[in-house]
Amino acid sequence: MTGREQRRLAGYARDAIQILEHSRALYAQGQVYFYRVAAVQLRLLLCDTVRRHGKMIPLALAVRLWPGLRLPGLAENYPDQNRLSVEEWLAQPVPVSGVTVQQFIRCVCDQDGGAHVDVRKSGHLPEGFPSAEWIFHLSGIVVIELGLRLVEEDC
Repeated sequence: MTGREQRRLAGYARDAIQILEHSRALYAQGQVYFYRVAAVQLRLLLCDTVRRHGKMIPLALAVRLWPGLRLPGLAENYPDQNRLSVEEWLAQPVPVSGVTVQQFIRCVCDQDGGAHVDVRKSGHLPEGFPSAEWIFHLSGIVVIELGLRLVEEDC
């Protein structure tokens, strides 16, 4: 990747982190529906893909910018705060949901109004699952970790 491409992707990552931070603030003020906006940013940063010639190609900004990125596991799964590769982090279960972190983010984006609405609700989440709470829990981890990476690069 060229330096120009790197700077451009880093700009998108900065924007996504700022959108996550603003969405969290609006959520804290009672505007719960901003979890959908946050879910789309998590998808862009961590689990965005495109299908080309029958193959899934990863496009996630964080993976492209920081190939060796490791994130702290969810305390519910890893009480010792083990650090996981992005792939492992996305594969860990979201407690009481029956889905992985990646499936959860994609479900909110692809079915629950983040980027698409699927009224059939054939999704994977149990009825009444606190999606907003979990999107912002995951967002908190991502904002801290990726924000640190961006600050380090600015120095």
